[in-house]
Amino acid sequence: MTLKNKIISGSLWSFIGNASFQLSGLVIFIILSRILSPVDFGTAALAIVFVELTNTIVRYGLVEVVVRSKNNLNVENSIFFATLLIGIASSLFFIFASTYLEVLFEAPGLAISLQILSIVPVMQALSTVPEGLLKRDFKFKALAIRLLLSSLFSGAVAIYLAYANYGFYSLIIQKILSIFLSLLLVWKAISWSPVLSLSVSGILNTLKQGQPILLSSLVGQGIFRFVELIIGFFLGVVALGYFKIAGKLLDVIVQFTIRPIVDVSFSAFANLQSNTNELEACFTKFLTTTALFALPIFVGGFVIGDEMVYLVFGDKWSESGVIFSILCLSGFSASLNYFFAPLCHSTHNSHIPFRLRVVEFIVVIGLVSVFSQYSIYHVAYSNVVTATILSLSMLVVLKRKFGFSINAIMKALLPSIISSLIMGGILYIVLHLFFTDITSALKVIFSVLIGCSIYIIIYKIIFPKRVQEILNNLKKLKG
Repeated sequence: MTLKNKIISGSLWSFIGNASFQLSGLVIFIILSRILSPVDFGTAALAIVFVELTNTIVRYGLVEVVVRSKNNLNVENSIFFATLLIGIASSLFFIFASTYLEVLFEAPGLAISLQILSIVPVMQALSTVPEGLLKRDFKFKALAIRLLLSSLFSGAVAIYLAYANYGFYSLIIQKILSIFLSLLLVWKAISWSPVLSLSVSGILNTLKQGQPILLSSLVGQGIFRFVELIIGFFLGVVALGYFKIAGKLLDVIVQFTIRPIVDVSFSAFANLQSNTNELEACFTKFLTTTALFALPIFVGGFVIGDEMVYLVFGDKWSESGVIFSILCLSGFSASLNYFFAPLCHSTHNSHIPFRLRVVEFIVVIGLVSVFSQYSIYHVAYSNVVTATILSLSMLVVLKRKFGFSINAIMKALLPSIISSLIMGGILYIVLHLFFTDITSALKVIFSVLIGCSIYIIIYKIIFPKRVQEILNNLKKLKG
């Protein structure tokens, strides 16, 4: 198979795997949210935050090092033992520090959760080399199958345990089963095996190669994970549970409106990096195309966030509905924020998004630490403020570093922004005047139908030329 065919096949299976994982995960998440309480979700979420942070440290950016090692058995062997040692150390940390962390966060059940989860870092370490080998050989089909099967089986077990009144343990066991099944499937898909030959210099050298990737991943992951830790510390596990539900619903919108186009943007930017005018035109087209679909959904989510959460997750998550509505305000920054990093990476300016990530990390941690003294709603607003500040910083960089016209970008986005805001205003008035006494299900259905109709009509009436232009852009993207 040629490289081009490998890329096409790998991209297809990667998309299938991620889409299947997102859909199955969402269904399982909804079922569990209707069975378990906010306390259960918050306790499990707090424990899993530590696991996710540790996962980044255990892998140490070495999956990427395996991918680019080109069948170097010494490197692969060194990576296997390096990650295994870090995994064992992390597991021991969970075992011995769990009781102190439970007292520190005042979260009953956190200690036993961390002790049960202490096996996870070792399993994550054991999967590093196999996952890297599969990616290097474009075996994304195996990765996609592993992702889906592990999600479905572990989710089914978690649902059974939740019905059997195991509480937050059902979520903890779901996490362990998912990683364990993934580990079995990736090892079954490769023929490689480690050699019992330890080289201290080799291990240190591989860690040095993975360090830049580790730092970048830690900053990126840390922004989200430390926010959850701060919420759990200052506001408790119940508030964290509410925040996780709202964040999950927001992530679903991003995954199905922005992420599919972001995944192909890197290649497009890389091919046009030598031509500034074409690069700017391509960047703007990606923004306008995603904004066309994403902005009205974010605005609609702001208007009917309460009803959406009530309908999907149940009345006990009503607090999450308010949080979700607030987080939807960050939708105006989402498209720009997601496309900025691929643009920088493809043009050999990777240091720019890393520096912005560091600044974002500092701002987010500072704001969340302050606003968490008040309420979870203030924390949600702090996320919106941070996203706005980040977008403004990106616009400055686009103008100074890449020479892009900010006026041209904003002018291109204006039709979607104006149409979405008018739609949101009309929808809000209609709902509060005519649909006050109907069920949440009917309110959501009517809101979607009315919102879509209003958005399309307004867009076609006010910006008829832009409608035709965007249709042409979609044809080009499809081609």
